[in-house]
Amino acid sequence: MKSLLPALAVALLVAGAAVAATETVTVIVQKTSIRRDRQFYAATVAEAALGEAFTVLAREKGWVKVGTGSGEGWLHESAVTAKKVAASAQGPAGGKVADEDIALAGKGFNPQVESEYRKRNPQADFAAVDRMERLGAADKALVSFIADGNLQPRGAGK
Repeated sequence: MKSLLPALAVALLVAGAAVAATETVTVIVQKTSIRRDRQFYAATVAEAALGEAFTVLAREKGWVKVGTGSGEGWLHESAVTAKKVAASAQGPAGGKVADEDIALAGKGFNPQVESEYRKRNPQADFAAVDRMERLGAADKALVSFIADGNLQPRGAGK
């Protein structure tokens, strides 16, 4: 029994280190798809919303593999951050900062940046940007578009 104690202690240390090294990412966009494959037009296996956290299973070519309630899938790195997102952050006047502002700030865009941009670009039509942000396409429509256009993912056929 005494000979098993050192081996057991080492096993516990390794297991503890593995748990401590677990990486998580948090979604920093309003909504994103968790994809079956590492491609923007791959089938959606689940949806993820702003502030949701996921355990990282792997990282490959700009994509993060995560576990979901229904299995595993891929999120693009541009939709997540490894940084802690403090949804209860306080604004400069002491008021609560909206989750959307936190996400935009994490992407380098905030109300101050938008205000400065508006000053420099008074002709910019933000209403058109807002309309574009509301546009979307169903996975079936994307798959059909890809098939009709005979489009191939990068590296296909190599």
